[in-house]
Amino acid sequence: MSPLDLIRGDDGKMVLTKLQAATFHALLAATVASVTTVRLYRYIKSGEPPTGGEFLFDAAMWTLYGAIAVGHAVIDKTGAQVSAFKNRKLDAEMPPADTTTTEVKITETKP
Repeated sequence: MSPLDLIRGDDGKMVLTKLQAATFHALLAATVASVTTVRLYRYIKSGEPPTGGEFLFDAAMWTLYGAIAVGHAVIDKTGAQVSAFKNRKLDAEMPPADTTTTEVKITETKP
């Protein structure tokens, strides 16, 4: 699997909503990781643990990030399944399409 598959649709073309979702998740992960990295760097530099309720590893922030990522995936998958179910139901309820015949007349011209 290529990383570009995250932003490609079934037809192989780029899908802007997938690009936006991938960008959002990447930026959110980078923000959460950078906050944790800055806290660890300050701790290593000063040698003193953070004070005032600040933790080196902010479990609440990582939990929120995980909940957003998982929640977003669940909502997307559920929406796709619901729309697929509705489409199948509509296809089953529709009468069959009328058949049409086309006559083709071929004429031959000689030079």
